[in-house]
Amino acid sequence: MAWPFRRVFRVFWWVLCTATFCALPLTIWEFKNQGFSPHYQAWFVGGLFVIMTIPISVYEVAMHTEYYTRPRLQRHVIRILWMVPIYSLDAWFALRFKDARAYLDPIREIYEAYVIYNFYAYLMNYLEDELGMVDEHLAKKAPVKHVWPFNYILQPWKMGQEFIWETKKGVTSYVIVRPVSTALALITSQFGFYLEGTWTPNNAYPYLAMATNLSQMWALYCLVMFYHAFKDELHPIRPLSKFLCIKAVVFLTFWQGLSLNILVAVGAIKVNEQFTTYTAADVAEGLQNFLICIEMFLAALAHTYAFPPRDYMDPNIPTKGFFTNVRYMFDLRDVVVDVQDVLEEHLQTTAETGKAAFVKTAQGLAQTPTQLLHMLGGQSQGGRHALVPTSNPDDPLQALLASDEGAVGRSIHRRTSSSSGQLQLVKEGQ
Repeated sequence: MAWPFRRVFRVFWWVLCTATFCALPLTIWEFKNQGFSPHYQAWFVGGLFVIMTIPISVYEVAMHTEYYTRPRLQRHVIRILWMVPIYSLDAWFALRFKDARAYLDPIREIYEAYVIYNFYAYLMNYLEDELGMVDEHLAKKAPVKHVWPFNYILQPWKMGQEFIWETKKGVTSYVIVRPVSTALALITSQFGFYLEGTWTPNNAYPYLAMATNLSQMWALYCLVMFYHAFKDELHPIRPLSKFLCIKAVVFLTFWQGLSLNILVAVGAIKVNEQFTTYTAADVAEGLQNFLICIEMFLAALAHTYAFPPRDYMDPNIPTKGFFTNVRYMFDLRDVVVDVQDVLEEHLQTTAETGKAAFVKTAQGLAQTPTQLLHMLGGQSQGGRHALVPTSNPDDPLQALLASDEGAVGRSIHRRTSSSSGQLQLVKEGQ
């Protein structure tokens, strides 16, 4: 993409934005005079902001794809930049077609988790390119303490492999929890057990919202911990501005929607349903989507500062061409591998926890008769003899306890990281 063409594009966009902002008040005034409903007014105004937003993001993506000099980093940058047009288009269509929100909102919600994962992968790939073995470099640093209130309930993670794995697991878990909660919301809504904005015990919305919120907060917390551990090493790529952009879009839009639903629950947002087919929940959803259309315009401008293509414009590094580089945007193998690693770790931990609980329960059941007999006749008084149970080597329960005794708790997992950032679980002590 030649420099003259980029300049013409920028001039055209500035003229478009200036004309739009000048005509916006007159358009709203004319809509009111013509008696258009607030719904169509919001849809039209939101569409104007979407029209101004999409060229910014598409331009940034095109520039990164043209100057694809660091594929391991720019692949994640491009995925993050697509968040703004996906959010804005999704909100604009949902604002116009309220019955389609149940199918449009999951796209935005799932991509939200995908963006958080890509930001973590972007930071990790940069450290691997600059430092090599990141875990060995981190092991030489002083421990990073948890912030309040986690410092009262969690021990500091050991610097090195454990720290990297815990932060990665926290971020990747949100990539799993978000789609699962979205799928459960769709399923329960079909059976009438999911009403968004309704806070009742027999409604799935409060429970799914709480699970999603906790998982999201933990993922963002893991990102903060990772940033504190590598603050000096990440300074050249200005990670704070990038993190604030992502946090503002993901975190604030989520709490914005949750706040609107709370306003519906307490009766602050209400409509007279005798004169309209819209419910208070529909009004809250429409207001959320309208605000997102406007907010994404500001987010697109912020992304041009946080993820500028000029950081990768190196004429000395040849690229494979625009259309060849486009293919790398849709290569999701890195996501599949990381999600698979986290799922395997969770399943293995769950299986070992269940085994330990079963063995402990079995030991308790086996010891209960012995304790009972000791209580009834264990002490020899007045010529009475104690009733002592004899062990039976052929008893399968005792054989199980004997084989598992002392084995629980000796299973230690060592997580090793390779230069590609993948982690593998290796079982020891067997």
